[in-house]
Amino acid sequence: MIKLIIGQPGIGKTKEMIDHANAAVKTSKGNIVFIGESDESILEIHHSIRYINISEFPINSSDEFVAFLHGLMSTNYDIESMYLDGILNIYILTPEEICDWLEKIKLIADRFNLHFEISLSITGHIPDCFSPYL
Repeated sequence: MIKLIIGQPGIGKTKEMIDHANAAVKTSKGNIVFIGESDESILEIHHSIRYINISEFPINSSDEFVAFLHGLMSTNYDIESMYLDGILNIYILTPEEICDWLEKIKLIADRFNLHFEISLSITGHIPDCFSPYL
């Protein structure tokens, strides 16, 4: 399952995701991973959640990021939820490229029975491919 949190920069998407991740700790039977683009939020996240600062890894494209997610899953089959905060801010993608990227994330979610929550900073038109995930 994929859930998107979409909005303009600065409206509180990160705070909402942190709240969701921290709440999930109470009911989760598996591991939770929170991936952000800096260490800015690390102190707000529950200590049992694995926090990853993606900027510490040499990932240069959205496809390499998908490969990184596969690597996480190959080393830990107990991951139940992943929270991806601001990841696509790092890669400049067109709306069509984001739609293709979401399809790859959906394949991972379906294959490993994962819950993904993804924040996207978007101003203007929201592509139709986002509809199933809102």
